[in-house]
Amino acid sequence: MGYTEVKFIELNGLEIKTTLTDEEKSIDDHISSFFTPTDDYGTKVIGFDVEWPVEYKDSTDYLFKRANFQLCDGNSCLIICLPFSSDVVPKSLHNFLRMPNYTFVGIGIKDNLAFLEKEHGIVFRNAVELGPLAASLMKMPHLRYCGVDELAFEVCKLDLRKYRPSRLAFNWGKYYINKELVKHATVNVYSYHKIGSALLRPAPVPQMPVFIRRLLILFSVLLVYLFCRIFGRIFSVIVNVVWFFFVKMM
Repeated sequence: MGYTEVKFIELNGLEIKTTLTDEEKSIDDHISSFFTPTDDYGTKVIGFDVEWPVEYKDSTDYLFKRANFQLCDGNSCLIICLPFSSDVVPKSLHNFLRMPNYTFVGIGIKDNLAFLEKEHGIVFRNAVELGPLAASLMKMPHLRYCGVDELAFEVCKLDLRKYRPSRLAFNWGKYYINKELVKHATVNVYSYHKIGSALLRPAPVPQMPVFIRRLLILFSVLLVYLFCRIFGRIFSVIVNVVWFFFVKMM
């Protein structure tokens, strides 16, 4: 029997809808909601994380030890309880992760990507590690080794630590994870989305100072005026010459 639960998490002045599910229809529906284009119709950034039970990689008894696959587009989050057979991972998820105009961002994702491909046949087309990206773009080498809270503050001036549960047993092996653990996951993938969006946002086009724009407008108006005056005189001369010859011929 499938399981779906929706929780609403207050975060950064927003109410984030987080869906926890292992049902294919719920996964399909939520992934469809991610298809809303960005304002500039550019590449869309999706925060990504995956949590594995401590026993997952070493145990052959996988009962109730599902990994939790997390996605966030800034408006809503999706936590998928991954099954243990790659044959039952929804096609919508496989297809979504391979779309060329989506970039999935996170922290410490290299090992996760390798394990997801090995265990579930899940492959990303565009996945970016945030630490090295921030270090390169911001010319701050130490950011390569920072965690999510440090990166969120340095890149976005965003402090989300107050939203993170202070006391939390990280037991991702349970089939039903509690609200505090869902909140922790939401804080993380929401942070990844905000950091990635800030780093990958297209550079703004430099704006011309207002007084220069006004001078150019004035200059353009003056050119049009002079052109009209000069053209008007030339046109007047042409008309007079044509009229003169017309009268002579009569």
